Amino acid sequence: MNSIKRKTAPVLLILFLSVSAVFVGAQSAASPGGGDTETPSAEMPLPGGYGGIEIGMELEAVKDKLLSHPDFKYRGEPDVSMLPQDKQELIDCEGSLFIKRAFFQFEERKLYLIILIMDPDYIDHYSIYSSLTGKYGLPDGLNPSKALWENESIIISLERPLSLKYMDKNVFDELQAASAAERTVETQLRENFINSF
Repeated sequence: MNSIKRKTAPVLLILFLSVSAVFVGAQSAASPGGGDTETPSAEMPLPGGYGGIEIGMELEAVKDKLLSHPDFKYRGEPDVSMLPQDKQELIDCEGSLFIKRAFFQFEERKLYLIILIMDPDYIDHYSIYSSLTGKYGLPDGLNPSKALWENESIIISLERPLSLKYMDKNVFDELQAASAAERTVETQLRENFINSF
């Protein structure tokens, strides 16, 4: 029994010293003026889109980018469709590996929404969330279904089960306001109809 203790004691001591060194190193890196490590850089500004496809781009420019983009299996015109709403077009294409499907929505031929549906067989929610918080800080809005980062021009939304959205904040706000106004008119018409009996 004593020989087992004598053999394992050095191993435990080395393990303890290794863990202590990692812990002290992490504390030094986290504290300002700790050792030779630099203080963490400021948060990065939010990106305007994904993989060189930026919110506000013209429809034709997005099509050109998609044709050679390794993350998307864009087939050209068969993937483009008109939406029932006036002046809206949509590109719906398959993704490659980590991205299962992608949607690019246009208002007056300008890109205002990118939706990337991730493949949970290859990527997970926590990894994307960790990457986003590492680059852009804690989300501006958080609930069980989504985390939001936003500035004056863009909204990034990581949603469950596993999708990432890039939205033009101004266009999105306008569409939301128009939708709310439409609902108000419908509500009033419904009340008028009910009161007519």
